[in-house]
Amino acid sequence: MITKWIEFTVEENDVNAFSLAMTKLELESSQEQGCAHYSVYQSKDEAALFTVLESWETSEAFEAHRVAPHIAEFKTQCAKMILNKRALELNAIRKEN
Repeated sequence: MITKWIEFTVEENDVNAFSLAMTKLELESSQEQGCAHYSVYQSKDEAALFTVLESWETSEAFEAHRVAPHIAEFKTQCAKMILNKRALELNAIRKEN
């Protein structure tokens, strides 16, 4: 299982447009083959802060996601809105049986 935590900080005046783009990204990504979980969150405390939590069944599924057309579209549409991006790969503390 590949699990990622990605945080985006965007320009204040781009919050609504970025939120719409993230909503579309969540819908399309969650329907991809090998996607175990894909959720997008917006901070209640800082409206310009967004987080993605995603899990993929295999590294091949994750790599296919990275090159999917909707990811390229998101990057083109949102690159100028993003002030900061932080991405981490997570390990489960409790291992699945």
